[in-house]
Amino acid sequence: MQELIRRRRRAGFVGRQSELGDFRRNFQAAEEQRRFLFSIYGDAGVGKTLLTEQFQRVAKEEAGALTARADETSDSLAATLESLVGQLAPKSASKAFDKALAAHRQQLREAQNVPDLAEEGLSATGRITAGVGLAVAQSLPVVGPLASAVTAQEVSQAASRVGAALAERARTADSMPLAPAAALSGPFVDLLHRLSGDTPWLALFFDTYERTEVFLGKWLLDLVSGRYGDLPANLVLTVAGQRRLHPGTWAPYLDAIAYLPLHPFTDEEARLLLAAKGITTQPVVEAILEMTGCLPVLVAMLAESRPADITAVTDHAGDAVDRFLRWEPPERHAAALACALPRVVNQDVMDVLLGESDSREQYPWLRTLPFVQDDAGQVRFHDVVRTAMLRLERSRSPQRWRQRHHDLAGAWRNWREVLRMDERDGWWDPNWQDCAVEETYHLLCAYQESALATALGAAVRAAEVGTVMARRLADAIVQAGENSAAARLARLGGSLVATVGDDARDCTDFLSVLLDDSRLDEGHRITALTERAWLHQLANRLELCLADVDRLLQLQPDNADTLTRRGYVYRLMRRHHDALNDFHQVLAVAPDHVQALVFRGLTYETLGDDEAALQDFDHAVETAGEHLGARLHRGRLLRRKGHPARALADFDHAIEQYPASAWARVERATCLYHADRAVEALEAIERALDLDDDTAYVHANHGFVLCRLGRLTDGVAALDRALDAEPENVWALTWRGWATGRLGHADAALDDLNRAVAMAPNEAWPSAARGWLSWAVGKPAQALPDLERAAALEPDYEWAHLGLALTLLWLHRPTEAREALSRAADEWSRHAPYAQELADRLFDVLWRHYRRDDEVIRDAVHNAPLWIHQTSRQRSIRRFALPLLRRSSLPLMRDSVRILRYARAVIRDHPDTGPLESNQLTALADEVFDQLPQLDLGERG
Repeated sequence: MQELIRRRRRAGFVGRQSELGDFRRNFQAAEEQRRFLFSIYGDAGVGKTLLTEQFQRVAKEEAGALTARADETSDSLAATLESLVGQLAPKSASKAFDKALAAHRQQLREAQNVPDLAEEGLSATGRITAGVGLAVAQSLPVVGPLASAVTAQEVSQAASRVGAALAERARTADSMPLAPAAALSGPFVDLLHRLSGDTPWLALFFDTYERTEVFLGKWLLDLVSGRYGDLPANLVLTVAGQRRLHPGTWAPYLDAIAYLPLHPFTDEEARLLLAAKGITTQPVVEAILEMTGCLPVLVAMLAESRPADITAVTDHAGDAVDRFLRWEPPERHAAALACALPRVVNQDVMDVLLGESDSREQYPWLRTLPFVQDDAGQVRFHDVVRTAMLRLERSRSPQRWRQRHHDLAGAWRNWREVLRMDERDGWWDPNWQDCAVEETYHLLCAYQESALATALGAAVRAAEVGTVMARRLADAIVQAGENSAAARLARLGGSLVATVGDDARDCTDFLSVLLDDSRLDEGHRITALTERAWLHQLANRLELCLADVDRLLQLQPDNADTLTRRGYVYRLMRRHHDALNDFHQVLAVAPDHVQALVFRGLTYETLGDDEAALQDFDHAVETAGEHLGARLHRGRLLRRKGHPARALADFDHAIEQYPASAWARVERATCLYHADRAVEALEAIERALDLDDDTAYVHANHGFVLCRLGRLTDGVAALDRALDAEPENVWALTWRGWATGRLGHADAALDDLNRAVAMAPNEAWPSAARGWLSWAVGKPAQALPDLERAAALEPDYEWAHLGLALTLLWLHRPTEAREALSRAADEWSRHAPYAQELADRLFDVLWRHYRRDDEVIRDAVHNAPLWIHQTSRQRSIRRFALPLLRRSSLPLMRDSVRILRYARAVIRDHPDTGPLESNQLTALADEVFDQLPQLDLGERG
């Protein structure tokens, strides 16, 4: 039957000879003249699909190409690639791709069980963390510790919340394995290469691109750009849609693209088609041309009916459809009109409309109709024809219209229920999604605004999945409004569609339209506010986030999770005392609320009350020993307070419970590094890379460890990989600027640090790093505002205060410099009793020598992190310390040795309050004194 259909269509194909000629000649053109991408575009009904089919026939039958075609029936990138591979290669040849697809789907299945906040107690916090990945959320400036206060069980239940929005927005890349482009494109390109060697040409066709561009657009551009690997030289791509490939977006490839705009037939082409169907009577031809406007699909439709006289074609559009079908037996006439009601027809849908026995008889015939697109057992009417049929059916029998749509909605609901998924899981399953969208469409067609509350609720759930799903649901609302002549419904759908266009980064505006509608019920209003607050938080729109959480509290004032959520938003806004008030309220009525305990602990820590913080972390661990965030935060605080053994015990326990947690392994690596076990730290971070080498967070921390060990070139390479995965990772960008500056590339370093400061103006680390760089290259006036800002943002940030002290001294402001240096020494030594004396002695040395030994002092201080943390101390002394001392004046050398001896002595006398690097510093000082005779100081200090 399929071959009969193809022959029938081929035999009736006329026109478009110029386009077909261009496509044929491309296979014979010299390589430098060949076009590798054809863009067919034009309005609905101009014959884009039919021309695409002809292109595929020419490629296959005349050029010997291996071909495959995809269209809107594949509603995601993964489904599109699966369809293409299934057409291109047998299972035996596509094992690598099939394996990658199976792994990708397994990840999605594991990430689907997302409990509802109100029903099962999953907090908004858990959903936020799941969106970006528990293992990496700590690095987010907006999410940060919020993500840390979530159990791994919550994450496994909530991970797929983020959908398409976070793949763009999150500042880490833990969610990337869920992205089909990353998971499947490499194996797909590899398969193309293997196939290209056995065929003269490969030809891929993407039809109805206006429907699929939302998920194929960026991927296709990345594919052509070589992001997933070089494409075979004998590959030809064809894209057919209502709009051409945008010349701005595709500018680098314009010389290799053939644009083929399609317009309605010329009179000559339309007459040729009619003549091919035996319609030559001039009045009939003229009537058809006038009625159809030479739109190819309508010309073909009426040509198939072979009208004998003008009376058959002079009616309006509805009667034109009726007359086209009147040559069919009555049962087929009725069947075609009934089957125009659903947006997609398969055998099951036709069974609902016609009954099983009639459906089995009529379905093969339906697939042969010229205005029906047949794709592997599913058919769709062309929009122009279907619109006319719907108008006719609705006007002839409104009650039958309503009943049939009611029956179809019930059928899609039953098919959805057969999948045995609850609503939370179902919205993440492609088959369940199809059923839900079609059910919503038919309910709206049957009952218009009476069914709107149900549709609005479905739209909220779709928005939780992401912009692609939200757009599908909004399109269904628009089409239901248009097809049922419900103008208000169509306008609402149009408003929703406008918020999730190609440039939409998330569903914030989509949810705002829903929340502005009074017909949204309270349950879905809570869900929508929760989702929108989450999106505002991820985008750092904290005032808007707070406003939504306040509205949530008005709707559910006794909800502990929501009050905890508000407390954390206050933390993000640096309103720490307001945050504490909320956490106190929660814990007063729920003393074992783990998230509130962890958040309050983090807030105490920020305010400098480490003991109170540790008490809360201890309580959280005692209450929920399996809580990953509580245990890792306690370990981090213990490490920071100089208790590495106890910290490592927490990290080891966490890894034992969650062996795949990159966050736990990175924290362990950081602890080992601060415990002067640098080799083990590097091994630990490399173990994290073995588990997940696609994650920006892990690469960034790998780069950090390498940089701190003095391996700057390797560190920059690791940071490059982190930024390739996540270009907006401020932490990685700042570290790369830090390392690049110490490699002597000040301009490149400044570029990175300028970007980092612009992206995170309220974070101390980028501003401090830029200020330090400016001071190191001899520009203290430029350094001052950055370092002042960093010290104001984080008052206990010793590195910012030290940079500020040096900058003020170089600007000849000694009183302020001494005060800043005292603050730096106090914070650095953890408030040791010798801090003030150390600061005074160091200031005296700097004050005496900074003018004469300016360059030496700047080099020494700027590069101190490199030689202090070298794994080989002898190498560190030889490479950094001794050359710097040799460049110094004799008085500076003597003063430097004296203060080094003093620092070594007092640090050893106060081991519990000294700096975290106490062992490294004292051991390094010992090595310096061992090698002092090489300097020939004339005295031993």
